[in-house]
Amino acid sequence: MKMTITRRSISRITAILTKTTLSIAVITGISGVLRMHPAIATPPPPPSPMLVATAYTDITLPTLRRGDRGREVQMLQQILLDNGFLPAAGVRLGNPSGAAVDGIFGAITESAVRDLQRRYNIPVTGQVNPVTWEVLDMQENPYRSPLPWKI
Repeated sequence: MKMTITRRSISRITAILTKTTLSIAVITGISGVLRMHPAIATPPPPPSPMLVATAYTDITLPTLRRGDRGREVQMLQQILLDNGFLPAAGVRLGNPSGAAVDGIFGAITESAVRDLQRRYNIPVTGQVNPVTWEVLDMQENPYRSPLPWKI
């Protein structure tokens, strides 16, 4: 009986040996420790999930509107000032000196928020809701000024 070896049969034999090799557990050493062949080592477990504060919701960020006061409004005004929205609104409303970071959500701050909302084609409400916070953070916060995240 004559055996003919072709490329096709070699590749088939190689494939069979590869599959066989991948399913072999090797016993090594005198104590008979079971070790897995490197070709079938299990992948490392996935890294544990990291909690990142990027949930733009009413739960994580306050909704700010005209009449609000405080630290959150100051943070908002600083981002609006850094990006030119607050001064432009002050000039448009005839009160350039009123475009200050004072922690009071007044007419100038509301107008600046409306300008931002128009620029990014989001609902123009004059209020800073989760959608507006997301735009502020992702588009207009290049130096990553702190946002008033709730804990």
